[in-house]
Amino acid sequence: MYNEQENPSSEYEITINKLSEQIEELFSKIHYYQALVAEKDFQIKQLIAENQNLIAKVQKLTQLSTPPLERSQESYTPPPPLSSEQYHTLPASSTPPPIPLKQPESSLSLNEDSRLNKRVCPNCGAMGFAIREVDDKSKVISYSPRRMYAKKKACTKCRYEW
Repeated sequence: MYNEQENPSSEYEITINKLSEQIEELFSKIHYYQALVAEKDFQIKQLIAENQNLIAKVQKLTQLSTPPLERSQESYTPPPPLSSEQYHTLPASSTPPPIPLKQPESSLSLNEDSRLNKRVCPNCGAMGFAIREVDDKSKVISYSPRRMYAKKKACTKCRYEW
């Protein structure tokens, strides 16, 4: 009867030993992962500081690279045309006067607007190179000197033709 009581206690001791080993193993993993997290936090702080330094440098460079405009377009007057004598006596190293930049037009004429919207699919709205021109073989324009067909547009995205 005493042997029967030793067996359960020895089994419990074995399981307790196994569980304590697993606990120690898990604690070592916890310490390992805590060290990894600390290392990553340090790297994150370094990268944040480096990022802030780079942002400051970019702001300084953008402030330096955009000088204020010296002349406005309204105050520019082109120089008078040169006579033929003056033109031939100009030194070769003289620089031409600066050309003013054109302001974009706010309203487009009908011709310009139709040219901009020339390649737009009415079905799906695809634009540009997604629209191709193909021969419309149902409409012959000319038989001589060779067959010429009318053109139709085809969308490569939705396969719509018009």
